[in-house]
Amino acid sequence: MRVISDRVRCLGNRHFNMFVVGKTSAAVVECGVTGSVISFEEQWEQAALKPEIICLMAMHAHFDHVCGIPRLKTLFPAAPVAASPEAAKALGKKKVVSNFFEQDAAMVEVLREEGELTGPVEVPAVDKIEIDCFLDEGEVLDVGQGVKLQIIATPGHSPCSLSAYLPEDQILFISDAAGFQISDTELFPIFFQGYELYVESIRRLMGFPAKVLALPHERIWSGSAIDDFWQRALFQTEQAFAVIRELIEAGTAWEEMEEILLERYYRGNLLIYTPENIKTCVNLLVRRVQECL
Repeated sequence: MRVISDRVRCLGNRHFNMFVVGKTSAAVVECGVTGSVISFEEQWEQAALKPEIICLMAMHAHFDHVCGIPRLKTLFPAAPVAASPEAAKALGKKKVVSNFFEQDAAMVEVLREEGELTGPVEVPAVDKIEIDCFLDEGEVLDVGQGVKLQIIATPGHSPCSLSAYLPEDQILFISDAAGFQISDTELFPIFFQGYELYVESIRRLMGFPAKVLALPHERIWSGSAIDDFWQRALFQTEQAFAVIRELIEAGTAWEEMEEILLERYYRGNLLIYTPENIKTCVNLLVRRVQECL
């Protein structure tokens, strides 16, 4: 467990950050995967302070942000699950959610191989994730004692992507709005919904005064490193667009583009995902660039 501020603690494991925001009552921001919730449970059990969890926030409807919800609900059965209306639609689709938990099972094995998990793990047999209440642009989630999370719609990665801002501590929870950290210096740009929307969301988030960037995966940034992160996110997104555009304009075959992009990005921390998952991701990036040409 890592203390971010008086109001925010980070639980989970090195690949999945899950934030408890609040003092006597709190929200869990980012719901992770089954494997990260097991780590969360162990840390929660040892915690000296255990606020009442009054909300589980699913920041967008991708497997690595929602598959922890069933296990979190066993830990906090009274806590409603909150997400955007768009996320609720996706999480009500049997085929989508069943696929999510197949990927969740694969992630359990990765975390076991890395030593993050040791004992047996049961992946829930779930084909729907219920969303109890909606969060959307401009809303404020009051978790008590003056702790209020401002909800920010940040499309581009997905239509259902949300970020949140805690003004009291100037902590910005950006989910996947600015990419996945392959390493501390490299990002995988993930403009799966749209390139221009994605860049627009990054630029908007840059306008919030922040002392901490609370990312859901890998490194959490603070202080002067935040500006470096934003510049890296913008530059490497623009760079990805340029590389893909050049491949398209050169008439490169789809399969060859896929291999080039996999070689470029599928390494480092991104190796926790299956090759099939990342192939789907790079294909989405190619389609999004094609739409801009």
